Amino acid sequence: MEKPDILKILNDELLTAYRKINALKDEVWQLQDQLQDRDEFIKMAVEKEKEKEKEKEKEKEKEKEREKEKEKEKRKEIETETEKENEIQALTEKVEQLENQLKDKDVVITKEVEKGHARLRAYVDCLAELTDCQAKAKILEASLHK
Repeated sequence: MEKPDILKILNDELLTAYRKINALKDEVWQLQDQLQDRDEFIKMAVEKEKEKEKEKEKEKEKEKEREKEKEKEKRKEIETETEKENEIQALTEKVEQLENQLKDKDVVITKEVEKGHARLRAYVDCLAELTDCQAKAKILEASLHK
């Protein structure tokens, strides 16, 4: 009878061992599931971080583009200002040139006016002399006829 008791005990121990093995298997599966869930969570977190990094890179690129546009606008403004300054300089030179021409013409006109005045004085002097001569001639004529 001992053998059946031993068999029963061994059977019970074997059954307990199977239960422990099954419990350990369940625990391993649960741990594997948890590990898989954590892996998926980590993968999702890594993906989100990658997306954030991509967004940051896109934002940096946009900022670079904005800076380039601002730089282009500044260059255009500088070019426009330079063109305006050049145009102002050209107009200033033209004004100076025209003023100088006007001064030269004014000098010529003044000389011509002075010549005209001198001629007029000469004509007036000549006329006065003519009148004086005519008056003397009339006086002499009058004295001859008396």
